[in-house]
Amino acid sequence: MAWFGRRKDGAGAARHEIGVTAALHAMASGAVVIDVRTRREYEHGHVPGARLVDPRALPASPVDAIWGDDPLAETDRPIIVVSSTGSRAHHAARVLRQGGFEASVLAGGLVTWAQGGQVLVPGPPR
Repeated sequence: MAWFGRRKDGAGAARHEIGVTAALHAMASGAVVIDVRTRREYEHGHVPGARLVDPRALPASPVDAIWGDDPLAETDRPIIVVSSTGSRAHHAARVLRQGGFEASVLAGGLVTWAQGGQVLVPGPPR
């Protein structure tokens, strides 16, 4: 999709990133946001609608890790992976892409999200 960006880091590895504005458009179009931080970090504040996902569970079964046993899950949706600064999210997104999912990272993580004036919602996962 056009809203996914690519850049090369110093090591030359491709990194898929999406900015705040593009992330908002993608979310409005049905992208799934997953948060790969700890539960405590998530409860402190997360992107509205983000799913808390244990990144260690992604290699075994991304579908179970993200959607659980939801029979109505639309598992073909693009995924936006978030963490505090984006560093943990890059690994999780890479695992998802290797599994055939369209996954990108929120550039700059939740730090950039908040600096851009976007809300972080406190509380436990639903």
